[in-house]
This record gives sequence, C-alpha cells and structure tokens, in this order.
Amino acid sequence: MTRNRSIALALSCSLAALVAGCGGGSGGGGDAAALAAAIAAANAGVNGPGSAPPAPRAAFKERCSGLVGKAVGPGSIATAEVMAASATTLQTCQVRGAIVSSPTSTINFRIDLPEDSVWNQRLVQIGGGGYDGVVVGPDLVMLANGDVYKRGYAWVSADGGVQVPDLSSTLNNPSAFDNFAFAYHPQVLKAAGAAIQSIYGKPAARTYFYGMSTGGREALLQAQRYPQSYDGIVAGEPVVDYSNVIQRGIALAKLAFSNNGAGWLSPAKIKLFGDAQMAACDGLDGAVDGVISHVSACRFDVRTLRCPGGADSGDSCLSDPQIASVDFMRSDFTLPVPVANGITRAPAWGVGGEAAAAGNWTIAQFGASPTAPASQLYFFSDWWLKYQVTSNVNTTVLGYTPGADPARWLELSEKVNATNPDLSAFAGRGAKLLLWAGASDNLVPPGYATDYYQSVVGKLGQETTDSFMRFYMLPGVVHGPGGPGAGIVDNLAILENWVEKGKAPDDSLTAARLAADGKTVEMTRPLCRYPTWPKYRGTGDKNLAASFSCAYD
Repeated sequence: MTRNRSIALALSCSLAALVAGCGGGSGGGGDAAALAAAIAAANAGVNGPGSAPPAPRAAFKERCSGLVGKAVGPGSIATAEVMAASATTLQTCQVRGAIVSSPTSTINFRIDLPEDSVWNQRLVQIGGGGYDGVVVGPDLVMLANGDVYKRGYAWVSADGGVQVPDLSSTLNNPSAFDNFAFAYHPQVLKAAGAAIQSIYGKPAARTYFYGMSTGGREALLQAQRYPQSYDGIVAGEPVVDYSNVIQRGIALAKLAFSNNGAGWLSPAKIKLFGDAQMAACDGLDGAVDGVISHVSACRFDVRTLRCPGGADSGDSCLSDPQIASVDFMRSDFTLPVPVANGITRAPAWGVGGEAAAAGNWTIAQFGASPTAPASQLYFFSDWWLKYQVTSNVNTTVLGYTPGADPARWLELSEKVNATNPDLSAFAGRGAKLLLWAGASDNLVPPGYATDYYQSVVGKLGQETTDSFMRFYMLPGVVHGPGGPGAGIVDNLAILENWVEKGKAPDDSLTAARLAADGKTVEMTRPLCRYPTWPKYRGTGDKNLAASFSCAYD
C-alpha cells in the first residue's frame, strides 16, 4: 500500500466517523482528535508496529550494473558501466544497448547517466552525422557548445539503425533506410526514458534534442513529425534533404572531374580564389580581420583571375572550366528533379573558409586529385546513388543523370526531407527551436537553413514564428563548426532559459573562436539574429564582440 493511499484511507475512515457522530452526545471534539491521530498515523507511513522500514535505494554503482539485461522500452541493455569522473567529466553510468526494430535493422544506442546528486533532471538526445552508422557521444555537442559535460545532463545517442557510415546496409533494406530517414529517434527516446526511470526512479523533467549536419536535419524532423517529444530543439547546419544536396553534388562532380578533371581546383587554386575574394570582401563589415561578415554584399568577380585565353597556365590563374566550377559553387542551382514540398532549388554554398584548415573546398568538394574523386560530397553522392536511388552498386556519379529516376528521387525525398514548414503543433505546445548555420559552410549550403526559416515565417507568420523560433547565421564558420569565424555558442543554456524561464534569446548573443588548444578563447563575435550581421563599430579590439553591433543590409 502506498503512502498516499494510506493517507486517503485514514482520512476517509475518520471523516465517516465525524459524519456519523454529527449532532450526537459528546460532539466532535473526540472525533477531531481521532482524525488528527489518524492523519498522524497515515503520515508515519504504512510501517506500523512490527512493520519493516522501506529498504534503502541501492548504491549508484549497483543500480548501474543492475541495468544489464533489462528491457527498456522497445530495446534492451547489453552493458552498463560506471565511468569515473575526470577533470572534464562527471561520474556516469554509461549504458549500451540495442533495439531490434525489424529482422533487418537493429538500432544500437548509448545512454550516459550522471550520478544522482549531479543529474540536472534533463535528458538531451543527440543527432547523428553523415549517413549515421556510428554511435556518437556528447563530444559532438561540445564541438559547438563548449564544455557541457559537467552540467549534469543525461545523454542518449544512436547509430540510426545502420551499422556502417556509407548506407550500404540500406541496400534493398527499406526498414534500415526508414530508420535512418525518420524512424529511429522516437524508439531510442523511449529506451532512454525507461532507463532513466529505472536508475533514478523518476522521469526527466525536461527533454531536449541537439543535432548538427545530419543531426540538424534530424532535429528539424523531430519538430515536424514528433512535435510532442521535446521541450526544446537545437538544429545546426541542417542537411534538410539529401535528395536536394546530392543532385547538386552530382552536377558539381561532372563540372570538376569530367574531361580529365578540367574543372577541378587544386588546393593552390582554391587558395588563389579564397585570398582574392577575402581581399575584396573582408572590409565590407568595417573590419579587415579575416572574416567576411557582410556576406550578401560580397560580389567578387572570379573572372578577374582568368588565365590568358582561358587555358590553364598554372597556379596564378583559373582556366575557363575552373571558373565555371567556382561560379557553380557561388550560384543557386535549379534541381533536375523536384523534391518533397515542391522544392526545386538548391542554394549556393557558403562564402569564406574556402582554404581554411578544416571544412575547406578540398575536403568538402574537390578532393586531392582531378582523376580520382575523393571529396566528402562525392562519396555521399556515390553512396546515395548506389544504395538508394538505383540500388545498383555499379552506378557511377559521372555516368548518372537524376532525370532517369524522378519518381525514386521524390520517394526518397518524402522520407528523408526536413522541409515541412508547418510547425504549428510544435509551437502550440510551447516548445522552442534554435536554428543556426555557418555562413562559410562549404559542405551544406547555409541557404538551406535560411530557406527553411523563411518558409516557416511564410506558413505561420512572423509573430507566431518569433514566439518559438530563432535563427542565427555565423559568419566565417565552416561545417563542423570551425573556420576563421566564431562558432562556439552555448545553445543549450540559451534554449533552457527560453523553455524553463521564459527568457527569449537576445537578438545579439556572443560566439567564440577557440585557439588550437581547444580551451583558450582567441576571438568573440556577436551572434546576430537573422537577417542581421556583425558590423565593426569603427573602434575597439577587433577580437572582441563588444566592438561590433548587429546591422541590417
């Protein structure tokens, strides 16, 4: 019998006695005393004379190891081990388990559960990266948020129901592809909720989702498809639809690698273009500091770098085919095949960071060889075609035309896209969404985030959108987020303040860039609410956010 039930029964019996005694003999004094005694007895719990006190809760380590073999929602736990605290981490129970969602698709997950006294009562679900295939940890969140390990979150992440990062496990396997595309997060969330209930004896008070890149797509997808699941969501640099970006990737590959790589750009030529563009556009925000902040005003004409006669004559100029590749990178693209929600356009890639140490054009788009394509986007395009569009491992990027399979492209897009602008159900329950993108993203065009934000405004109106959604563009930030700009922002704290305290994010926040040691802040910048951008005030340290204000075009 529970404590509350004991109290209820005691009150019920005593009130019955009072009613029976109303107007009789000795009156209510004795009955009132009996009621007080009954309440006191009930408050003492069910452990009357001779009853044993409740057993104390097991130690954290024992409760952690006791999770092994348990069913948690749709899944089960295989291992559970207490990880000792370190200088940067808390003591946690690290759980690994699996959800067999179908005979052909298993979702592997990881849950990090802090010790009771430091758990902040919050669960954060982490999105994946690339084509998933691996179980990421909280490190992914730290890339853009700084050190959040010691704040006491419970974390959960999974591999998307695919155990390799190239989509090969989805070949002729619709169940695995559906898990990757849209279905795995709700299952993993149920497993995490059950594990939390088991080890803490109560649910999380708040549940959040954080994702970047593919995880950014997954983040938006939760708001669109599962609006009841999260109190707040952070969606960073989202790949809103692979059917969109891959069509663009195919077109770029043909420009760059056809005709013995005539349009391919070497690292030296990429640096040539990047340096010239930086010289022309860096000062448009008022500060010559290696960051192009006023992106919309940057109109550098790549033809000023044209080789005499248009033929390639070395690293000091660009040939006509190479100029065509740069133009393609810098221009919007009409999709050969329309995709879900009537979308027919792929926006241009970012501006700045073309030759940055990370996230540059060589890594993202062109690779190291004109005849052996090996860039990130080329591989993503190759795998998408082989394992999903054509289901033929002999398909090649350079030999394929999207117009050959328009129905298939649309079918895939309808499963994987995160472009539905109707967030009314998410907004209606008071949930909040932070959206951000790097203006120098050379893998996922930042215009995807801009287009999506504008579509939500078009659907719901500016006032409603402002009540639950904020969008920020980070100049100089490449995919990752690294690059010359400031990309470290404590999005989780900002989101929590909005959800839990009703404090809407400011129009100007602060972002940081860290030194090579990953700890020292070497530059800060305003994180300006779209459509504003950081403009130098004309005086002050160019490495301090206080020297800039958020300006409109």
